[in-house]
Amino acid sequence: MNMQKRSDERSRALHREIAKKLRNNPKLWAVPKLNIGRWKKGRKHPMPSVTEWEYILDNHSRENILSVLESDSEESVRLRSSSPFTGILSDIERKEIFELYSKTGQLKHRETEGV
Repeated sequence: MNMQKRSDERSRALHREIAKKLRNNPKLWAVPKLNIGRWKKGRKHPMPSVTEWEYILDNHSRENILSVLESDSEESVRLRSSSPFTGILSDIERKEIFELYSKTGQLKHRETEGV
């Protein structure tokens, strides 16, 4: 598996966990808006991705947003690459997912080498 594909799959796994937490704790929906506010602070012109996420959060249903977080569509992959949902997962939760994809990558690499 190439590095970009593994990175995209890891991002999707992270965002699936984020979606679970958002479903279980609606108060967490404040996190992406707080992140966007922080990212915009002190900038004349926010990055296009920040503006796009702000529009999505303000104009799409929560279920639609959750679908973006969990989908494997090209659009979802692109949007997740600039996700405002940072801070929802704990460091431990993130680390577990990163380790899983690190091990998966190592296993795949070993398989291709015949080890």
